[in-house]
Amino acid sequence: MIVKKGSGTYVYSTQRVNSKPVTRYIGKSTSPQAKAYERSQEQKKQHRQRETEIAQLDQEVEHALKVIKITERAYLLLAGFYERKSEIRKLQEEHCA
Repeated sequence: MIVKKGSGTYVYSTQRVNSKPVTRYIGKSTSPQAKAYERSQEQKKQHRQRETEIAQLDQEVEHALKVIKITERAYLLLAGFYERKSEIRKLQEEHCA
C-alpha cells in the first residue's frame, strides 16, 4: 500500500496476523509505483471536480427548462389556449370573460 503524507510517499505492507490486520512500514518510495499512485489520485480529484461541475450544470439546465415551461404556458394562455394531458386545447369563451 502506498501512502502520501506531506511531501513524501511511503510504502506499507498489510498482512493478517491472528485474524487481525497488521500494517508494517516498508520504506520511503520514489518508485514508478508511487508516481502511478500520485497520478491516479490526481485523476480521481479531477474526476470528482468534473462530477460536481456536471451536477451544477444539470441543476442550471433543469431550472432553465422549468422557466421555459412556465413561459410556454403563459404564452398559450395569452393566445387563448391551455394544455391538458399534453394536449393543447382552446379556452371556452365563457371562461375567458
